[in-house]
Amino acid sequence: MEGRTVILAHGDFPAPGGAARRVLETADRVIACDGAGPDFFRATGRWPAVIIGDLDSIDLAVIPPSTSVVRIAEQDTNDLEKAVRYCREHGWRSPVIVGATGRREDHTLGNLFRALALDCEVLTDHGTFLPVEGAVELAAAVGAAVSIFAPDPATRMTSEGLEWPLDAVEFRNLHCATLNRACSPRVRLTADRRVLVFLQRTESI
Repeated sequence: MEGRTVILAHGDFPAPGGAARRVLETADRVIACDGAGPDFFRATGRWPAVIIGDLDSIDLAVIPPSTSVVRIAEQDTNDLEKAVRYCREHGWRSPVIVGATGRREDHTLGNLFRALALDCEVLTDHGTFLPVEGAVELAAAVGAAVSIFAPDPATRMTSEGLEWPLDAVEFRNLHCATLNRACSPRVRLTADRRVLVFLQRTESI
């Protein structure tokens, strides 16, 4: 089995006790983006398996030999995309991303829509960003926030279990299907093009 691979981006470090932190600390391998490597060491006392990126935010002298350092200098992709591509080249097909939000809003937006393009799940301290294309069923607490971001305005969706159904929504902008709510413990969505779904995490799920 390939085990769980977690990519740690260089945003806000996952808070203690949260789902993102638990996933990070129990991962079979951690791939850190540039300066997130030392952040992981300071928080856990361990170094990640791999540190990858253009390495402009890190002192290479402090990294132990047990950690692989992969420098990719090109600037056409950010460090998160470099990490995802590295994982897939090594057969780790479905990495989960944490630490992708916070610090800088432009990095947050860039990371989320990179994750959508790369078909990767992003966990935060508040919920999950999940790329969806086709049909999916999600467990949700009644009242939990559900937001949909559809980059392609031609997208058509259907839904069950949302307070405001998506069946007739025209995606004229990115925010027109945000701030919905689950009215059932099971939310069913279908999308004919890939969309980014945010599902709020609550203590009851």
